[in-house]
Amino acid sequence: MKEFFLNLKEIREKKGLTLEEISERTRLSIQYLRDIEKGQLENLPAGYDRIFFKRYLKEIGEDKDEVWRDFNLFFGTGPLEKNMPYSSDIPESKKESPIEEPEEKKTEVPEKVSAFQNLMMQLNMDKIYKYFWGIITIAVLGIVGYFAYQQYIFVKNTPPEVKEISVSQYISEMQTQDSLLTPRMSEDTEISSAGEVEFDVRLHARERTWIREIRDQKDTTDYIMSEGLNRKISASQSVKLMLGRADGVELWINKDSLGVMGAPDEVVVSLVLTQKGITEKRLKKITPTRETPPDTSASISAAAGNMSENARDAE
Repeated sequence: MKEFFLNLKEIREKKGLTLEEISERTRLSIQYLRDIEKGQLENLPAGYDRIFFKRYLKEIGEDKDEVWRDFNLFFGTGPLEKNMPYSSDIPESKKESPIEEPEEKKTEVPEKVSAFQNLMMQLNMDKIYKYFWGIITIAVLGIVGYFAYQQYIFVKNTPPEVKEISVSQYISEMQTQDSLLTPRMSEDTEISSAGEVEFDVRLHARERTWIREIRDQKDTTDYIMSEGLNRKISASQSVKLMLGRADGVELWINKDSLGVMGAPDEVVVSLVLTQKGITEKRLKKITPTRETPPDTSASISAAAGNMSENARDAE
């Protein structure tokens, strides 16, 4: 019996037919067609095994009397009884009466097929599953894409919040931070540029002051200078300073005293010193806040408030 179905499979393959092509034309699932070629007709829907088998035979061109004769001999249903289903639902054959009725009277009326069963026979379930999951995938991608686009539009139309801060306010904030990020001098110091030294700048702290120092336009240092400390800076070209309070430091170029740079309510935005003296001096006046911090940088803490736009140029 196994060879019978293998022969049918070989005929189908020699004709260059695939199960997918047969499934397309007959609307039978590929699994049913595989069961037919394996001879596992019991896996087909009860009552439809012969109908499905007949469709298969038509597609491969083997719906012939001799094929049905072999089929009926294998399954014991008698020769050429094509409409007799082969399944577990076949009723047991009754004992034959001594007088046999004519052949045509023994033909059983085929079971009536319901509308649902007829529809399931016509539909290709493999295709339905593919279309179903394809639609689900497209729907999910569409929803994700929609929300991503909405997020992009929201970010695009919402300008980032930019907080503007003036130079003098920046100096004041650096002065008041007084954290581990800003080194504090605990003793007198000296620093020298790598190039040839042309002049010296000396600083003496009258009050606790935040200082940013730029030597020869490349070496930058931030530090807090405590009251009473001294610092000597040797440079080749220039020394640029920013001071958290204008009256916090006395300065000398070589042996020439420059005194303090401004009043207690001012910060030094830019002070450029060269061998010739002061080449740039810009100060900003600050308005004190209502509350004054209790530390030595009280006047500098006031820089967190609004600042005046008046600047005094160097003489």
